[in-house]
Amino acid sequence: MQPFVYETAVVYESSGQFLGDIRQTVQKLKRAHPQLKHYALADLKMQRGRRAVNVTLYFQPKH
Repeated sequence: MQPFVYETAVVYESSGQFLGDIRQTVQKLKRAHPQLKHYALADLKMQRGRRAVNVTLYFQPKH
């Protein structure tokens, strides 16, 4: 199985909202891509943009 990478932008209003948005994105991805059932979120990268935080999610196959 190949690693799965997803990029998105999340507007930052508060830390709770930001983490909630990332969790919601992971849940939506797992529903939209059934193959992610066998994957786990391994890492994420955040980079501040002008209007939002660019987030890259890295999934790896579960062992």
